[in-house]
Amino acid sequence: MIDRPAVQDRDHKFLTRAVEEAYKGVECGDGGPFGAVVVQNDEIIMSCHNMVLKNTDPTAHAEVTAVREVRTSVFHFPLIYLLASVPCCVICAGVQIPLVIPAIYDALII
Repeated sequence: MIDRPAVQDRDHKFLTRAVEEAYKGVECGDGGPFGAVVVQNDEIIMSCHNMVLKNTDPTAHAEVTAVREVRTSVFHFPLIYLLASVPCCVICAGVQIPLVIPAIYDALII
């Protein structure tokens, strides 16, 4: 049985980190207000923000950047999950489908 409040607190902590990454990306001018974290065994193993402007790469969204960074160190993608500051766009969702990431969560920055 899963303790729902504990899971919600955990996910809130990770979503908060994704939102912080979004703000960090805007503050340093790397790209739009988007952040993502990759979690494995209840620990953040990667935290990224949008890098479209910095890398002059229209595919360098936060989720895509996080997956690119983590792919060299994690070979079992079903053991990780992704949390993003906003719902995933078509590009980000398309990148995640072949990786079979079991859970993707998002928060909406207001």
